[in-house]
Amino acid sequence: MKKMPFLTAAENRESFFRRIAGFFPTLDPRYQEIERAYNFAKDAFRGRTRESGDRYFEHLRSVALILIDYLRVKNHKLIIAALLHDIVEDVPSWTIGRVEHEFGQEVALLVEWMTKPPRDEFASLQKRVALYHDRFRNAPREFFLIKLADRYHNLVTLWACPKEKRARKIKETRAYYLPYAEEHLILLHEIEDVLVRLER
Repeated sequence: MKKMPFLTAAENRESFFRRIAGFFPTLDPRYQEIERAYNFAKDAFRGRTRESGDRYFEHLRSVALILIDYLRVKNHKLIIAALLHDIVEDVPSWTIGRVEHEFGQEVALLVEWMTKPPRDEFASLQKRVALYHDRFRNAPREFFLIKLADRYHNLVTLWACPKEKRARKIKETRAYYLPYAEEHLILLHEIEDVLVRLER
């Protein structure tokens, strides 16, 4: 977390868009698309919290901040997909079709890569998660920029979760995420470091 001080700072809308204005003027359509995605995500997750008690939207913004501040991503479509990465899986009123309508096929495809298949299509959670992880082998590098930022943030906020869940997530990360972090050279050492701390 020392490498990413913004994850513990008092972030808000103003500080987020100050960063965006550093590479897109406010009247640039790309700035405005990011602003629309920010607003949609904040509204969609309003009232929802994580196990830590933090607002769920803080997680979405943090994933986008890891891309922007740490991975130096300036591609507006990746930033939008980061803000929306959980919206289809967790918010019934949002579908991949709706994401495509609002933000285009490229963003919708990234969000679809991020989204686990519907629960009712599987006999068990294990089979659902197994299929999701199996898809990783065919995923584009852009997906891993978002997914590994998402996993990293989930790990650094895992202290609020029960010990059994922490152990499960550590095992899952080593099996399904570290190999791709190494292959694509995305957040490899950062994820390794937090795993070591969690295992102590």
